[in-house]
Amino acid sequence: MSFSADTRSFRICVLAYSRILHIVHDVIRQLPDTGVEYIVIEAGLADQDACVTRAIRQGCEIFVAGPAGATLFANHYSYPVIPFQVQDIDYLRAIRTALDQGYQHIGIMRYRHAAPLHLDVFQQLMKIRLTELVYDAIPQIYSIARKTQCDILIGPAAAQDAADAAGKASLLVYAGREAIRDACLAAGEQIKRIYAARRHRVITESLLGTTQLGIVIINTEQVIEFFNRTMQNYTGLTLHQVSGRTLTEIFPNLPLDTFLKSGLSQKDSYHVINGTMMRCVFSRITIGFHAGGVLLTFHPTPHNTKKDRKQQRYTIAPVYKLEKITAYSPVMSHLVQLCRHISPIEYATTLIGPAGCGGEELAHCLHNASRRSGNPCMTLDCSSTTDEQAVSTLYGRTQNGYTRSGLFFHAAGGSIIIIHPGLAGPRLLAILQEVLTKQQYISPENGEPVVLDILFYTVATDQEYRRLPIELRRLLSIHCLTLPPLRDRPEDICELFVNYVHQQLPQKRHTHLSEHMTQLLTTYSWPGNIIELRSVSIRYALQLKTAASPTLRYRYQLLMEAIGENNVKEDLYLQYPALMETPVTDLKNFRAGIQKLHSLFGCTYKEIAEKLNMSRTTLWRLLHST
Repeated sequence: MSFSADTRSFRICVLAYSRILHIVHDVIRQLPDTGVEYIVIEAGLADQDACVTRAIRQGCEIFVAGPAGATLFANHYSYPVIPFQVQDIDYLRAIRTALDQGYQHIGIMRYRHAAPLHLDVFQQLMKIRLTELVYDAIPQIYSIARKTQCDILIGPAAAQDAADAAGKASLLVYAGREAIRDACLAAGEQIKRIYAARRHRVITESLLGTTQLGIVIINTEQVIEFFNRTMQNYTGLTLHQVSGRTLTEIFPNLPLDTFLKSGLSQKDSYHVINGTMMRCVFSRITIGFHAGGVLLTFHPTPHNTKKDRKQQRYTIAPVYKLEKITAYSPVMSHLVQLCRHISPIEYATTLIGPAGCGGEELAHCLHNASRRSGNPCMTLDCSSTTDEQAVSTLYGRTQNGYTRSGLFFHAAGGSIIIIHPGLAGPRLLAILQEVLTKQQYISPENGEPVVLDILFYTVATDQEYRRLPIELRRLLSIHCLTLPPLRDRPEDICELFVNYVHQQLPQKRHTHLSEHMTQLLTTYSWPGNIIELRSVSIRYALQLKTAASPTLRYRYQLLMEAIGENNVKEDLYLQYPALMETPVTDLKNFRAGIQKLHSLFGCTYKEIAEKLNMSRTTLWRLLHST
């Protein structure tokens, strides 16, 4: 009886363009049975992405492709790829065929990122001048084929298609049967080596993870790479809290620098770790002549005078809580009540509102009100994640033997807040849609599917939300909350201002507001919403901190300066457009605007008339006419 996690054979994808498809199939049929399954997919450079996605879904973990296809693949994916090796003799054979057919103006097409050709050698051997035609993308080939003076084109399948469209002759250059066979066999050997390495790693990590010793492994940069469950139990630290941090950040009392400078291969000493005296053994990791980091093992000692003390180096204390939200206004009170209802229900939620209205903070509150509050809540900023970084940022990557986990790994069991989704590139959007649809992702450590246990919150403006692909929009918006702009919750503005000022000046008593300050705060429209109010509060607090005698009049002037007089005036002109009309048609709006200018700035009617470029008599007539 046999047992395994997966009984299927190793799967390799061969990406072959149409003109050599029959040769690839014929070569694979003649390969020996080594437990490797070769899946052949017809793929050109233009449709490679769709073909690769299809192959990955079928479980392919290594790829074989032509020279140009392999180069393009390596620039976009982290999966191993083995290229068919097109030899110089293949080009020489094609050139000789062209000459035998009577062609004298021969063009050789090459993908810019493929290996350069030995063109000088070809010309000397064949006694003919050759033209190298270099292209960056498939559409460019057709333009080059039309414009070139060459009467025959030699190159890959795409070059033949372009030549056909331009009405010119062409010859296909491809790897011979032996080169295709060698590439397929090399891929088979490589996938077995990858499997063996994964198996050894899984066994090692299983042993390290289940041992009764606390184990920590750091790399040559002193960054923690491994932190087993026993060590997590000893310290009360989670993997998320230590991942990507240096050893001295977590355990400043450990003499790591002394050990590294000593030249010793191993050293042990006793240290207090989270109130527990432990024996700590430092061991250098050496691979050949190269340093590989340090292995640390921790053994609790029975002679422990502090073992009954229960203390943790870190505690997770939520900063954002629903009960702390300022919600005196009816619209905000209703929103908070709605959040209390949906926080226990774990479905993707989108928070739509104008920029700066506190959507990200509210998303943190929802996370902290859920059962995931003890797990990480991380932010994905689409504006700073390029399409080139999308795969490594979300999935992680393995390079030079070092695996860097992605955002999906670090947020496992917790939440991800997506901000600025309107600036996300197509690849980032495609990855999000893929993982939300399948509820799993591929781990870069072992290439195996991992169940996605993450709750997504999306913070977007209405414009950003509508810009998302409709399918992704539906996946992210099982719940949809609308956040009001600050001007629609005037009952909250003064309380928010006082709270922000108090945070900056906890010892100051002059945080209460005069009637004029309240009027200014509630009259201004706050186009920047919560972000602008917080900035104004900080500017006000910094000025108030150094004030010798903060009278009510002085504090009102500080608040006006913190907002900006010009900002207040321009905002009033937007609220009362009749102030800028000539002639004035809306007397009610005009008079209300004049009253606000008078009360907020203390201007005389003469000064107001001058600001509005009208005579004092005209102003008086407009104010008193019926």
